[in-house]
Amino acid sequence: MMAESGADLAAIARRGMPFPVGVGLRHRSDGTPALHPLEEQSLGPRAVERRRVYFGMGRAAARDALAELGIYGVAIGRGASGEPLWPEGVVGAISHAGDLAIAVVGHQRHYAGLGIDIEQLSRGLTARAARLVCTPAEMDWVNPEADTIRLTMLFSAKEAVFKALFPIEGVWLGFGDAELTWHQERCAFEARLLKTASAAHPRDAVLEVRCSVVEEDVLCTTYALPGS
Repeated sequence: MMAESGADLAAIARRGMPFPVGVGLRHRSDGTPALHPLEEQSLGPRAVERRRVYFGMGRAAARDALAELGIYGVAIGRGASGEPLWPEGVVGAISHAGDLAIAVVGHQRHYAGLGIDIEQLSRGLTARAARLVCTPAEMDWVNPEADTIRLTMLFSAKEAVFKALFPIEGVWLGFGDAELTWHQERCAFEARLLKTASAAHPRDAVLEVRCSVVEEDVLCTTYALPGS
């Protein structure tokens, strides 16, 4: 695994991406960002304050990321399954951990999907959670009785994979629908699909998931290419 300073999470998120991406970061200490009216509608009037704050942080991070692609002033709606709805020709993902929100976006001509996930190590996933997250082959590597760092890495990597693939054709993937193998020399997981996610990403397709331990967080990123 790779342990790093969190001084430049955006640079870490860009690593290994074959084409340009936009990355945005927002911290709760930056203040509560304003929502676009269409985003207010997708959030709904009954959202509690905490939910409103974190939703706003995520949308602000996403707009910062879009600005790096030269796209400004657009609303980022919310799909029926909670996924962000990007402007035409754009794919991306948003993640939250503690008081931080991070987003990554790219052009659809380059990427079929992008995934990003950040998790706090202090979240402390349990051995019981390992049985829900891990396939039998993954359990030996995770070894949750020793510590939960590897389990958090695996959990975050699977979240990134599912965020990248779900929006392509709306196929829902569970934790058991991808099997991950860690490659220390690349600081990355090889994620092999155990279920077809799209026509271009059938069972046994493989995605690489870069994974870094950044101070007290785990950050994972992945991408799916068109027709890959």
